[in-house]
Amino acid sequence: MAIEFKREVEYSRILNPASNFEEKSTPVEFRYDPLTGDMGSVWEYRPVKLAKPDLADLVAKSLEIGCPFCPENVEKVTPKFTPDFLPEGRIKVGKAIAFPNVQPYVVHSGLAIFSSQHFFALSDFTEDTIADGLLVSQAYLKTVIEHEPEARYCVINWNYMPPSGGSQIHPHLQLLVERFPLAYHKKLMEGSKSYYMQNGTNYWSDLIAEEKRLNERYIATIGDTVWLTSFVPKSGFLDVTAIFQENESLLTLSAKDIKDFCSGLTKVFNYMDDQDYYSFNLCLYSGIIGENHFWTQARLVQRYYVPPLNVSDINPFQILLEVMPIYKRPESVCQEIKNNFY
Repeated sequence: MAIEFKREVEYSRILNPASNFEEKSTPVEFRYDPLTGDMGSVWEYRPVKLAKPDLADLVAKSLEIGCPFCPENVEKVTPKFTPDFLPEGRIKVGKAIAFPNVQPYVVHSGLAIFSSQHFFALSDFTEDTIADGLLVSQAYLKTVIEHEPEARYCVINWNYMPPSGGSQIHPHLQLLVERFPLAYHKKLMEGSKSYYMQNGTNYWSDLIAEEKRLNERYIATIGDTVWLTSFVPKSGFLDVTAIFQENESLLTLSAKDIKDFCSGLTKVFNYMDDQDYYSFNLCLYSGIIGENHFWTQARLVQRYYVPPLNVSDINPFQILLEVMPIYKRPESVCQEIKNNFY
């Protein structure tokens, strides 16, 4: 069964008041993710212009409220791991620190801060800063699985700035390990396994080959990490995926794999900065060591408020109908973002 990028185009007709009520026909395009079946709808006819706000007031307010991750507070107010789990209480790699989440989302729920610096603009992040955060996160995941081998399902979340749902300006990661995969992670893994059982090949390897052949959403390869824009985005303007080829788990990523990923991510950040995008959600989904149908991958979706009323970018189409509005075609985004990779 070949990978199919399915589209359906229909047309909506109205009498347009902007042109003396002459008839106007507008295309409506629906897309379906080839693995999960997720639906998206292209809304290019609805122009949305985004603008980056002045972040200085927001940063100042966050400092006024008080930041638990800043150096004067982090040792005093952040929790420690229990002695039977980690005698040292916290994990440190370079300038990054990992500790338990005081309000856990799953049984094994950690946080990692990248450094003592309270605010990073997207253009401020370096490969080394991001790598420290990922390496300390990886160390936490390994420690969890050493203590509870059944807790095999790992993800790392990054919510950057308030539109993403991030409650702290100070950059940090959420580290989650459970005995079962969370809903979308499960959909990815089960879809990948089903594809493997039907075709005898790895979906992600086949996807990369097909995206390279089409050259519509293939961005670049850095080391063993392949960057693509997503056929059915989960954000209206920017949704990119990085696939760690032949790498089953976050636990087995080498320092070079992480550094190569960080190199690509800083290039995405530079593109976002050029576009005045200033917020995102990022998730790294881990596979399971010994299972060859799912490759570890990261997905970044841009988040935003819609001016002039700062309307949320999440509406009933996503929440209640599970249809993703697409304001900018991922094929166009791919061509734009390539300039930052080459």
